[in-house]
Amino acid sequence: MGKYTQDSIPICPLCDAKDETKVCKKCKIVYCKHFASVFDYNYCGNCVAEIKLVETLLEKTVEHQKPDGTTIFVRKFLARRLRLVGNDWLFLSHLIMEMSDADIEAAIELHRCNVDILIQERTERNQERYRKLAGIKVQKPGESQEQREKREAKELAKKGIKEKDPAAMATDLITKLSKMGLTPEQIIAALSTGVGK
Repeated sequence: MGKYTQDSIPICPLCDAKDETKVCKKCKIVYCKHFASVFDYNYCGNCVAEIKLVETLLEKTVEHQKPDGTTIFVRKFLARRLRLVGNDWLFLSHLIMEMSDADIEAAIELHRCNVDILIQERTERNQERYRKLAGIKVQKPGESQEQREKREAKELAKKGIKEKDPAAMATDLITKLSKMGLTPEQIIAALSTGVGK
């Protein structure tokens, strides 16, 4: 599916004002970066859009047996097979034969940088998803809120982490500030400015 229809102009006003346009190598239409192909920025979004990644999961089970026919253990192998399909992918692969040596080197470096950026973006998105999932409290089936809190308190106790009383924390803070040489007036001023924030 393309990025624009035949009735629309593939240039946004902002890019047109800055004169940030390109000419598609395939259909010779003028377009801006917002209407460029996701796969290759040298082409418009309609010329190189029919590329799809097909993923197939392959499974193989191997049984190791004794000479008498009894199974010792079973090993299961899983693999992913990825294929590119679509007419535009074939079009791009044929253009490689027409490239000069310098163009090939430049294209390799460009795609290598793009791969690094794509992998970094994928990693950051996965880490963000994991952070969001880490904040979700898991409740076991049939467990009440009170039972969950008791279980979490036991887990913290096993790890050696104790929840401090706020009054005890305040006392510790005042003691540390006084050991630093602050007068009671300075401690009150420091605490009042911290509370005011």
